[in-house]
Amino acid sequence: MLLQFAVENYACFADEVLFSMVASAGAEHPRHVVQSRAGRKPRILRLAALYGANAHGKTKLIEALRFAQNLVVRGTRSGRRIRTAPFRLDRQWRESPSRFEFLIDHQGVEYSYGFAVDSERVHEEWLFIRETARESRYFERVTTEDGKVTVEIGPKLAGGDRKQRQFLEFVAQGTRPNQLFLTESVDRNVEALKPLFHWFRFVLTIVSAEEAPQPLAVRLDREEDFVAFMADFLRNASTGIEGLGIEQEPLDFERHFPDMPVGMRDDLDADLSEGAVFGLPGPDGQSLTLYLDDRNQPTVARLKTRHKGRDSLEEDFDFEDESAGIQRLMEILPILADAASGERVYVVDELDRKLHPLLSRLFVTSFIDRCDDAQRTQLIFTTHDTHLMDLELLRRDEIWFFEKDQHGASSLFSMNALKVRPDLKVEKSYLNGRFGGIPLIREPAVGSDASC
Repeated sequence: MLLQFAVENYACFADEVLFSMVASAGAEHPRHVVQSRAGRKPRILRLAALYGANAHGKTKLIEALRFAQNLVVRGTRSGRRIRTAPFRLDRQWRESPSRFEFLIDHQGVEYSYGFAVDSERVHEEWLFIRETARESRYFERVTTEDGKVTVEIGPKLAGGDRKQRQFLEFVAQGTRPNQLFLTESVDRNVEALKPLFHWFRFVLTIVSAEEAPQPLAVRLDREEDFVAFMADFLRNASTGIEGLGIEQEPLDFERHFPDMPVGMRDDLDADLSEGAVFGLPGPDGQSLTLYLDDRNQPTVARLKTRHKGRDSLEEDFDFEDESAGIQRLMEILPILADAASGERVYVVDELDRKLHPLLSRLFVTSFIDRCDDAQRTQLIFTTHDTHLMDLELLRRDEIWFFEKDQHGASSLFSMNALKVRPDLKVEKSYLNGRFGGIPLIREPAVGSDASC
């Protein structure tokens, strides 16, 4: 689970901003809080709603998370520049490294991991862990201006094994200036660092405003429980959808992707044979999902929705025939389906995009309903839907606001930092400007002859 994320000198963030999922002492909505299993055992929030005017930093915070995730999981190639994005409206910040730090609770261990990078190298990198209240250093890394990488290995990581320490020092010597030591170590099969890498690769799940967390067609083909959950939710939400299915056929590049270059076809075929899944637009504009079926044959699938008409008439429709709002709802419903299975940290940009406010609220309440004390799934989302800003739905420490100063630098703060009565109608107060995070709209100049 994510406890904290701090970012400095990235995109619209200059000075460090800190986002926290550590719960305050408040007793409201107890089901929104889960007890940590590690370290100092803080209470952790399941939900966070991020508000702010357009261009105030909500999406940029998510981009910062994605940048850090990609640098850990994908790493860099030798000689390639790191594609960081320092704050550009200040000369000093433009020449300084960007800094990212995570506090993570995962598999009974609390990890404090971070790094500072510019386009050329990883200036610093560090990892400390807590299994009990006592903190232990795993490693600290610095890279000099001439590209020399030095890693100090802590006794906890070495495990008191001389050969293990020698191997870690060997890995450190082979770590390029533009590569994270964490990434290099996992590539070299250092077991002790794999759980943290696993969190970045499989637990942290970032969903942009224009994407789905996973292709639906594959799960509809393979998971009966998933089909039942999706159909029940859509039916109960009065979408008009009574059932879901897929239409499958063998992959035929000449018919499905006639304009695709031969080299790209070969690469796609090779990736499919290794179990990859792709979502691509077909020649008619339909969304096609490519994957291996249960006979290991390359397959193309189209998602279908079933509606009932008069006299019990049933008709199947293409996914593209549904409204944009229903498409968005179907794309994010896997988050709810998986809320009760394993550990996930979902970070969703514009959760409410194209959704009716009541559907957005239903989604949030359903997420909490599907989480019991044993579940360790979190949902962090940006939104403009002020109907969700309701203390009967969310805790004060789950509501965050983004502000931007006169120099273009963004900051964020929690409603918990403000003096807010429990019975306050916070939606109205927010729109009236009490909490900030709203656009400052100037009256347009209107001529005397204007009329409406």
